[in-house]
Amino acid sequence: MLSSIRNLARSPIAVLVIIVPVVAAFALFGINDIFTGTGNAVATVGSERVTLQDVSRTMQREMRRIQMENPRMTQQEADEAGLGDNVMNLLVAQAAINAQARELGIAATDEQVFELIHGAPAFQSVFSNRFDPAAYQEWLRQEGWTANAFEAQLRGDLRRQQFIDAALAGATPPAIFGEMRARYQGETRTIRALLIPPALAGEVGTPDDETLEAFIAENAAFFTLPEQRRITLVRLDPQLVAPDVAVDEDELRELYEMRLETGELADAPLRTFLQWVTPDQQTAENIVERLGAGESPSSIAAATGLGDPVRLEDVEQFAVPDQVIGRAAFEMTQGEARAVQGRLGWRAVYVEAATDPEIPAFEAVADELRTELAGDAADYRVLDALAEFEDQRGRGATLEEAAEGAGIPLERFDYMTPDAFEISSGAPLMSIIREETILEAARTTQEGFESDLTPFGDGGYFILRVDAVRASELAPLADVREQAEAFWRLRQIDDRLQDTVTEALSRAEAGESLDAIAASIPGTRVEETTLTRGQTAGPFTQTLVNAAFRARPDTPFEARAGDQRTRTVAIVTAITPGSAELDSDARQAVIEGYESDIVIALERALLDSYDVRINTQLRDAALGRTDID
Repeated sequence: MLSSIRNLARSPIAVLVIIVPVVAAFALFGINDIFTGTGNAVATVGSERVTLQDVSRTMQREMRRIQMENPRMTQQEADEAGLGDNVMNLLVAQAAINAQARELGIAATDEQVFELIHGAPAFQSVFSNRFDPAAYQEWLRQEGWTANAFEAQLRGDLRRQQFIDAALAGATPPAIFGEMRARYQGETRTIRALLIPPALAGEVGTPDDETLEAFIAENAAFFTLPEQRRITLVRLDPQLVAPDVAVDEDELRELYEMRLETGELADAPLRTFLQWVTPDQQTAENIVERLGAGESPSSIAAATGLGDPVRLEDVEQFAVPDQVIGRAAFEMTQGEARAVQGRLGWRAVYVEAATDPEIPAFEAVADELRTELAGDAADYRVLDALAEFEDQRGRGATLEEAAEGAGIPLERFDYMTPDAFEISSGAPLMSIIREETILEAARTTQEGFESDLTPFGDGGYFILRVDAVRASELAPLADVREQAEAFWRLRQIDDRLQDTVTEALSRAEAGESLDAIAASIPGTRVEETTLTRGQTAGPFTQTLVNAAFRARPDTPFEARAGDQRTRTVAIVTAITPGSAELDSDARQAVIEGYESDIVIALERALLDSYDVRINTQLRDAALGRTDID
């Protein structure tokens, strides 16, 4: 936990975007247009400002991370759980470090920013494995950055990282920290547990309708259906169109040839070569003969009186001033010499080093090039279809009529939840579950009305109509009978077992042994094991082990075991301290934790020393809590 805080304090952009090549995940959600202006600062810390864009981008990035694991989590739910406040605390702490670093004169150079961007795997060409300006610009466009703003952010990240690295220089945790951690992690406890299985509850019977209806009402939070909406969706997405686009093979060849000429398919050839300016052809050929005989360039320069040759190192062909000389040098291989008549006279040319990267064959890159051409053609098809669709609507056509006239598929979704799940089956609607822009329009458009035509994804557009709305309500018994009955049975079994647990716990607290208690309650049994904090064994699940490590020795306690339906009364009968020796992984964890504590303490001290001001209205707008005018 502490190490993750340290990483966040250092560089969220550099770590998540540049160092880790996971840019594809960032295409899931966009950033609202209302945040593209400069506006006022959400927060100021000394001379540093936290902008609307900073807060919005960070919030959206964290939401994408959360929804990768829990797609049903909405931004409102995450904010209620504290995500928005955590984002603000993070950005304000970073601003405090930035302010101090700036005052100390710590700076990042243009060269550092250049190297970071040009070395990022996310921005490399799939053909040449070199920095691709087009990929970089496309990422900036998708994420709502300008190049200047993004590079300024990276510069701040690098400045902050240098400051933190300097603050942590020489920080070594005291040996006692490692010893305490080792003893804590290595501690073992012997646990004896009386296991009370669900079967001990006996047959609970079948509830009647009145019982189930009362049970549903008592547990409304579990049985309340969310609002559901039936929508009609018209979606134009180049990615859906591209697979149907036929690519002309001649165009594919032309693109390959163009990429060869521009050097995008492989690194450009390089040459390091010497050239002597000679008065005539004969002198140039004599130098070539002497080089062929093994004479060194320095001795040739002295013997001929022509002086030292001109040396060009690791140059591409276009960089050679005389293109005649350049063409000749790049026809030659390493160690070859040649007399060449350039535009300004004869030259003796000797190639010291030659680099000729392997150029991929057409067949090796044809699939990638075909995908690119199909994508371009799909973009044009979408725009043509969109123009026809809007023309039809302008003439008064309905959504269905305009879609048919433009040849666009019509999609209908019958009563889905706000997070794109079907109530009837509980299954996710995979075609739109990650399309937050579409889902937001479905949630906010009034019944019977159409949304605006809205961009989404990479070059796509959509419009939808909300055909019907079912308000949130308590589910009728007929729809949830099976789930309600199963839940009711579990509750009845648990309530019955609780009586046995209470009795057994009282007897154990009075000093009766668990074995004697088990002998008097048929169906129960006693098991014993010795475990560390992170170990489990059979019915001794992590829940039970955690309870045991919180319990006092020889003091009975109750917990859940096994599949969580089994109940237990347990006693810790022995505690053995761990060794004071740490393994390498644990030692590194101690160091990271210690450094993180230093960073946290540093942040708090800086925040106490600076004037921190937060504009709550802009903060709430940036976090999506309110609209901004």
